[in-house]
Amino acid sequence: MEHYTKIIMKDNIIKYWIQFTIFSALIIIFVSSCGFYKPVDARKVSPKASERVKANIEKGEGFRVKNLLNKKSGDFDFATSNALWRAALDVLDFAPLSNVDYSGGLIITDWFNEKKNKKNSLKITVRFLSNEIRADGLDIILHK
Repeated sequence: MEHYTKIIMKDNIIKYWIQFTIFSALIIIFVSSCGFYKPVDARKVSPKASERVKANIEKGEGFRVKNLLNKKSGDFDFATSNALWRAALDVLDFAPLSNVDYSGGLIITDWFNEKKNKKNSLKITVRFLSNEIRADGLDIILHK
């Protein structure tokens, strides 16, 4: 009985070894076909890591985790204390606000009625096109 157990254990070891070898070969084939390894001429590549990183990012072949973590929402950013933003909110304080997006530069009021004319409803949309205080820095749409 002891001899039979040794044969079964030996067969299991051989079976697992064959599976491991096949699995390893497949992994090597798949990884090497992905193009991770590219032969490089040492005369053309800088020995400084910072220069290689900068060159790869300029080519579009790499990224920095630092840039991913500091990514802000949208392309338009206001200054920390935008006087035009505060003035627009002060002017629109009579209307209920439905959407206010400081980072995107957008103020949208909800539909409201004038006290004199209850039949007409109004809605105001203010888009900030610039950080500067100028007349063309705002786009105001009045919906009636």
